[in-house]
Amino acid sequence: MDTKDLPKTLTILTVGFAAGVVAGVLFAPEMGEKTRASLKQKASEIGDELEEKYQSEIEQLKAKISSLKGDVEQVAENITK
Repeated sequence: MDTKDLPKTLTILTVGFAAGVVAGVLFAPEMGEKTRASLKQKASEIGDELEEKYQSEIEQLKAKISSLKGDVEQVAENITK
């Protein structure tokens, strides 16, 4: 093995190891059920947080658009005078 391939090989091994650990935890009989329930709850919480953030960003965007619309209308009025 060439030494320049070492980082790539280590990355692949690390990813494979992590995937194995995750699969083992998720598919273990009792503990896996609890883990899946916990992951489901956390995913739901993250989804709720993202929804709140999304709605907040939409409201800010609407306010900016409204402000820009007012600015454009004002510039248009000044041009036509």
